[in-house]
Amino acid sequence: MSISELTTKAELFARDFAEDNIARSYLFHSIPHFEESVAAAQALGHEYQLSKEDLEDITVAMWFHDLGFYEGWQDHEKRSAELAAEFLRQNQIGQDRIEKVSAYILATQRAAEPQNLIEEIVRDADTAHIGDKNYFDKLGRLRGEWERNGDKKFTEKEWIKLNLVFLNKHKFYTTLARNKYGDRKRKNLLKLQKQYKNLKDFELNKMEVEGEDPFNSASRKSDRGVETMFRVTLRNHNNLSRIADNKANIMLSINAIMMSIVVSSLAPQLSTNVKLLVPTIILIAVCLISIIMATLSTRPKITSAKYTDEKFLEKRFNILFFGNFYQIPLDKFEWGIKNLMQDEDLLYSSLSKDLYYLGLVLAKKYQYLYYCYNIFMIGLFISAIAFIIALAI
Repeated sequence: MSISELTTKAELFARDFAEDNIARSYLFHSIPHFEESVAAAQALGHEYQLSKEDLEDITVAMWFHDLGFYEGWQDHEKRSAELAAEFLRQNQIGQDRIEKVSAYILATQRAAEPQNLIEEIVRDADTAHIGDKNYFDKLGRLRGEWERNGDKKFTEKEWIKLNLVFLNKHKFYTTLARNKYGDRKRKNLLKLQKQYKNLKDFELNKMEVEGEDPFNSASRKSDRGVETMFRVTLRNHNNLSRIADNKANIMLSINAIMMSIVVSSLAPQLSTNVKLLVPTIILIAVCLISIIMATLSTRPKITSAKYTDEKFLEKRFNILFFGNFYQIPLDKFEWGIKNLMQDEDLLYSSLSKDLYYLGLVLAKKYQYLYYCYNIFMIGLFISAIAFIIALAI
């Protein structure tokens, strides 16, 4: 059986089945979505130069992947896989290919994680509408579908926020999909964020017109509490960092003075008084090690992470840290800051990362200082004992 024959049969089966069995209330998960998913999967498959058999398998998988909606959205992927398996058996396709097609369909589950390139292609093709210029038209159909079949009406703000959360968590798995759909996805996300911000501003203005004080609301109090928490915690960390640097400077000064005294006063006597050689060496070693530890605690170190738009939107990149953003082009940095200003979750995530990594730096500083002070204290005691013993002999 040729490729075109099987895929043509799969298309005809899917169209007829959807027409006869999937309710008209499913405005999004319908034949247009199947067509778009098939086209996206085939385009990615061709660009990745998949074999003819693999292209055939992903085409069949995309025609069948949402047919399980004939009994509702829950577990529809499993029902879709069962339908595909039965269809393939009727067309004398081997069990190994049936299992692969079933796996591709199950890979479209939101909780699933793709296990190979073809599953990544299938997953990206299923959500290709996110990177489409007609995204908001499709979003309207999806909202109508959810409201008709889920017995729930969404306010405009609820719906936008729901999709903001989804887009922030979503990622394209293949490099080709990221290149092909990433820019439009970014624009769609920014438009959603702008709509959400405008709605929030409208609600605040409405409360003011109606005589309410929006800044005394419970949500505003909660926001102020979060902002105060970050402000106080970051200030405390910065204060602790300054204290650590001061302590390191004290140790550097003390040990430098001691080294200069040892070199100028004790060193000339070593030729005539050999007994002082060992305690002098101990004291010099203690001073040197203490200076090294104090220097390590204050030594600046720039850590950096490689930037991608997906990592930033998925909250895996802190654009507020200079070690990360100094290599980013200005337009990308401005775009990221605008995103932070429009998305509280993204902003708080970045602040949390900033706080976390600042804490790691502080821990390293105080660890070096701990060793420095202990070495200085114990070493000074040992040096004193050594000098006493040397002078007593």
